[in-house]
Amino acid sequence: MKKTKRRPLRFLVIARTAPGHHPHPMEMAVHPAGAASRFSISVGPHPVNAGGQVPLSAVLDGSRTGLNPLWEKDFDAAELHWAVPYLVRLQAGEDVADEIVAAYTARHGEAPAKMFQDRYGV
Repeated sequence: MKKTKRRPLRFLVIARTAPGHHPHPMEMAVHPAGAASRFSISVGPHPVNAGGQVPLSAVLDGSRTGLNPLWEKDFDAAELHWAVPYLVRLQAGEDVADEIVAAYTARHGEAPAKMFQDRYGV
């Protein structure tokens, strides 16, 4: 049986921080795909950064109506709480990618960057 290579997933980069009150720069991104959405985080300068990719459901609390408390400090540091209502709706199966782009653009004056990653992690 022939193996086919899966195409990389398209992520919207919804947070990038510089070193500051949080000790390391961070980058957070979301692959909008309804209940199959993925969340990516990278912490630290690029030569030595650590990161991961998890199902979006891991970022939300047990009821899937808010942020998992384990992510609170990261979302604080990235000033990313504005995105939580969109992530909740995304996990519920809504197509809110355009709304995320519009909200990010309104906050930052430009559309979020896009990046492509292979699926990894759980």
